[in-house]
Amino acid sequence: MPTLLDRGAHGLPRSLACALLIGAAVASASCEKKYPTDPITFGYNPLGLTAVTFSAQTSTVIAQPVSNARCPQVSPFNVPFVVVMNPNGATGVVVTGFQVQFTDTAGNTAPQIVLPAPIPVTPFGSALADARADRFFQLSTGVGCGVGQTGTIVVVVNTADDEGRKGSGRVQFNVR
Repeated sequence: MPTLLDRGAHGLPRSLACALLIGAAVASASCEKKYPTDPITFGYNPLGLTAVTFSAQTSTVIAQPVSNARCPQVSPFNVPFVVVMNPNGATGVVVTGFQVQFTDTAGNTAPQIVLPAPIPVTPFGSALADARADRFFQLSTGVGCGVGQTGTIVVVVNTADDEGRKGSGRVQFNVR
């Protein structure tokens, strides 16, 4: 029994029928829907290029004297500061911890302090609205033991998304 390729499609020469058949196969393959092989994370990139941003509530903070200072247990000055996290619409991102480093104006660096992530508390409002709003993290660090009281605090904010991917952001404060 002869096939279409033997006779040609509708009387077309065999080579033209083959070319049309190959062209149709290529065209149908190019119309195939392509799906990404990597998961979509809706704005969160674990390499640090995230929609989530971090900033200082105020870039200049003041070292406040402590009445019962005893180095190294209690530093002579305490520096309170606020880190602001703006999720920019990203959801499923949580802060897992903070790394705080103080360097005085002479270039002396205090040991790095690792602070755990705060436990989120939602007294009112919806969790979705709260997840999309700015988050304020009130932190403090002691200075003055082996270093001066004025300088710069650098805070690295460590994050993770709901898939376990890690990211980070950086905030800097000037201490007077």
